[in-house]
Amino acid sequence: MRRIFQIDGDETECWLSHDGSRFILNTPGGAFPCQLDPTGVPGDYVLRANGHVQNVRLAVGPDTTFVHLNGRTYAIGRVDPAERLAGSDGGAADDRIVAPMPGVVVAVHVKPGDHVEEGQPLLVIESMKLETSLAASRDGVVAEIPFAEGDSFGLKATLALLAPEED
Repeated sequence: MRRIFQIDGDETECWLSHDGSRFILNTPGGAFPCQLDPTGVPGDYVLRANGHVQNVRLAVGPDTTFVHLNGRTYAIGRVDPAERLAGSDGGAADDRIVAPMPGVVVAVHVKPGDHVEEGQPLLVIESMKLETSLAASRDGVVAEIPFAEGDSFGLKATLALLAPEED
């Protein structure tokens, strides 16, 4: 089944198939044989894809999977086709930075009233031993940071809120 994923804000469509002996990752850029083997440590895997072998760490949440690869963490969101078809106004969702899974706040880089630019790190969280930096989704002013360093939060908790844009 084809799926739509968001990686660093960009959407791509891909799907897995099987040729009888191995999985094939199908993307708009081509088809790649792949294999993901657990190492025995929870969340750690060896990825074999397109002739390359990489160690990866995965943390899977209900809406987002975090992939730590080559010293960088990628947030891969899954787009729900039903929600897309139902439509959304897109406004308020851009103002909220929500928790993709339960965790703990490791660092807070901004405070209410700070001006931020799109992509600017706002806070760092830890979920399942994986640290992730959450960034501003747009230019704006920080309205609220409800959690402090060391605070625990739940799934889909609002971790940062930007002031609504003025027309």
